[in-house]
Amino acid sequence: MIAALGFLAFTVSIQPDLLASGQAALRAGDLPGAELAFRAYLQSNPNSAEGLSNLAAVHSRREQYQEAIQLYEKALKANPRLYPIHFNLAVTMIRVKDPRAIGHLRAFLQQQPDEPRARQLLGLCLVEAGDNRSAITELESVYRRSPQDPSILASLAYAHARGGNEDRALDLLSRMDANPVQANLLKGLVEYRRGRFAEAKDLLRRVVDASPDNPQAVAALGRLHLLENDDAEAIRLLDSAVKLNPTDAESWYQIGVLHARNERVDQGIPCLRKALSLRANYADPHYQLGRIAFDRKEYSGALREFEEARRILPNQEAIRLMLGRTYQALGRDSEAKAEFEEVRRLKAAVIERDRQRVESDALMR
Repeated sequence: MIAALGFLAFTVSIQPDLLASGQAALRAGDLPGAELAFRAYLQSNPNSAEGLSNLAAVHSRREQYQEAIQLYEKALKANPRLYPIHFNLAVTMIRVKDPRAIGHLRAFLQQQPDEPRARQLLGLCLVEAGDNRSAITELESVYRRSPQDPSILASLAYAHARGGNEDRALDLLSRMDANPVQANLLKGLVEYRRGRFAEAKDLLRRVVDASPDNPQAVAALGRLHLLENDDAEAIRLLDSAVKLNPTDAESWYQIGVLHARNERVDQGIPCLRKALSLRANYADPHYQLGRIAFDRKEYSGALREFEEARRILPNQEAIRLMLGRTYQALGRDSEAKAEFEEVRRLKAAVIERDRQRVESDALMR
């Protein structure tokens, strides 16, 4: 009897440990470890709202948003009083442009009305829903509390611009210069997206010099050096970026590519695998791992990677071409022929699309 009670006590005590160890792994960016711990916890506690919501967070980090939404909804059914789940569910729904996010943000704010992030997100969701008046009301209330926050300034300016008050929008944007680090970060990221790389590099360098622990700026600056083929500096910056933010899948991928193209393939492969552990349906690391395996004449491994990349991006010419070459190397000629024909079809579609764009531009002159 004493032995049985001792076993029971051990069994009971280990369950919270699984939940805590999963949460620690999640904070450290170890998504596979976190998933294993949460699933083990849920085997004994299948209706635990905490276990379900933590597993949902793993899926959300991997960009498996629909799976995350289903788990968050199940967690709310298990414990409707666990109101923070509403916020996490709303954030995930925003990723897939699900308008139900508005209802979950309002449910969260009923319990925690002074949470600025939730109110800011609610305002942005209302802008996208076309309810500019309500959006401005929400965002103005957040702005009054944090008038120097550049993200709030940008959100409010966007809402006013959408609502037709461009003067108010421009006035708000002009105030971002009061915080030069944040202003330069936002401007640098905008210039990066516009393809104005020299301007972006100058702005982001200023941010990193002033705030070397800003992961967004460090990662973006690393990518700019990658584009310039300055591999040594790109690796240095991207290594710093993943130390600052271990869940940055794109930076892990780019580090893997850089190592591989500098003849450090064995260092690059773990980085590419890390990127895949952090983001689901990420075709680029599969493609790069396939290229590495193909170059090593490991054609079965290359085939697995290229077929997975094709599943994710079926209309990507480079993937289909390498898949055809892999089928060819394996003696699967009919499948290789089908892939090469698809590459020709994709190329022809691009040429036709470009031709139509040129003709359309000529008509607009």
